[in-house]
Amino acid sequence: MKKLLICMFVAILSIVAAPVYANDAHHQTVGNQKSYSAKGEVVAVDGALSKVKLKHDAVPELQWPGMTMFFNVADKTLLDTVKVGDQVEFEFVKVDGGGPLITKIKPLK
Repeated sequence: MKKLLICMFVAILSIVAAPVYANDAHHQTVGNQKSYSAKGEVVAVDGALSKVKLKHDAVPELQWPGMTMFFNVADKTLLDTVKVGDQVEFEFVKVDGGGPLITKIKPLK
């Protein structure tokens, strides 16, 4: 009986904890989330942490003023296409339980 209760507890805990783990800050998911676009300037690139710091224009859909902030990137190789000082256009999603996540970025010509 005791083993049955322990097994049931573990099963319930794994069901409840799985969605939380899948959307935590270290395991961000993009899924079917709304994408936003903006333009800005690359201020810093941190390849080790897969982040880029951008001074970006306002994002009216989110009621964000223009500001300078770090963005995580969905794919670290995106950082290979930009360098400090580049003017860029980028797309990002807001991930539940995490910050904004860049899904596309490219330098403006």
